[in-house]
Parts: sequence; C-alpha cells; structure tokens
Amino acid sequence: MDRHLSNKVSSTIRLLRDVWKQVRGNRPFVAFSTGKDSLLVAALLYEAVAPERPICVYSHHNIEFESNLSYLEELKGHFVIETVEPFLGYFELMDRGIGFLTLKDPWCVPMLVGTGLLERLQRSGARSPAECVMFRGMSGAEYSHKWHARFERYGRLNLPTVNPILHFCKEEILTVLRERYGLPLNPIYEHMDRTYCICCYTSDERRQRYSECHHPEVCQRYYGKIEELLFGSGLVENSRFEPKY
Repeated sequence: MDRHLSNKVSSTIRLLRDVWKQVRGNRPFVAFSTGKDSLLVAALLYEAVAPERPICVYSHHNIEFESNLSYLEELKGHFVIETVEPFLGYFELMDRGIGFLTLKDPWCVPMLVGTGLLERLQRSGARSPAECVMFRGMSGAEYSHKWHARFERYGRLNLPTVNPILHFCKEEILTVLRERYGLPLNPIYEHMDRTYCICCYTSDERRQRYSECHHPEVCQRYYGKIEELLFGSGLVENSRFEPKY
C-alpha cells in the first residue's frame, strides 16, 4: 500500500477503536453481506479492538446465492459469523399478498434482511434496535456523503449505524483486503460486480445469466412470478397496449 492509503487505514482503525469504547455495551455487530465492503469493515474492526472478536451477522434468505454460505465457512477462521434467516421467505411473503418487489417499494431490507436480524437482536436482550449499534460496510464507491454520514440512524430498522469506510473507493478496498489482510473475496465477484441477491433491483444480464446457471429452480420460480404478474393477471389485456409491448 502507498503511504496515503496506509495513513487512511490507520486513521480509520483509530476511529473504530475510539467508537468501540463508547458502544461496546450497546450490542455492537458487523452487518455482514459477504461483499467486499463489509469484509473490510470486519477486518478493520477486528484489528482495532483485538483481542475482542465482534460478532458478524449475515442474513440469508431463499433467493440469496447459496454459494455465500460456502464462502462464510471459509471466513469462519478469521471472524465470528452468525447466520440468521427471516420469519418468512420471499415467495411466502408474495403469496401472502405483500406485492412484488420494486425500486419504489424495496421491502426486501426490512422484511427479508431485517426480520431475522431484529429477532437476533431481541435474543441478545435488546428491547428495540435503538439499543444496538451496527457497523455497516458502505463505501464512497457506491454511495455519496450527500446521502450517508459516518454516524447515522438506519431508518428502515431504526438502528444506530457506523459507516467507517465511506471515504474508501473500490480500488482502495481491494488493495487493503489483499495486501494488509490477505482475505479472500467472495468467488461470486468472478461472475458479477456485486453480491446482491437474485431479486435485487440492480439486476443486469450478468446476474441473470449467473442466477439461471447456478440456481435454475429459484430463477424459474422468481421470473415466473414476473410473467404471472404481467401475463396471468389480465394486466396486459386491460391495458391500451398490444401484448408485444
């Protein structure tokens, strides 16, 4: 690493060490997504607070990639990782009438990621999410400081949150993971740029091809729901457009 990046890492570790002293009694945890950003947050936090080993919580649901679980097994020699699941899966929620996932109404975070996470916090003794602190992997490569701050309340879960790597870009994150910590990336990066699940609204052709190849049954069911919504509901017939559109 060059001196600039090394100094950036050192200052972030000092920040995390100071923050940890203030929040260690508030059930702190790392929100672990299996992506590069949360991997770096976990590595930095473990270095900052050693020999303590903060819990890393991964929320897995039925349209997440199963390969994420294999990757987690590989990381368990480095971190303490706990996997949680939602109360109801994606298709169960749809069958109960919650509606189709859209960018305007992205209910996946509170309903799929959030319910399992909140149940885990409740088991730890928290009466509400406000009594806990989440360390979240969010980098400047993906989200602007205009929308997020180093310390904020994650509104969808009412959860106090620390975003310690907002000032890191993608190339810096990869360099630190490789050269400072020697940690393996999720193999899914060989196929696509993000580790988000099959239903993510950022889905593109690469994600769809990967999903169809590795999870054909789930993809058939997922995209079948879209076809049912469009062509089995009467929507097309009752619109003013021809079916070819």
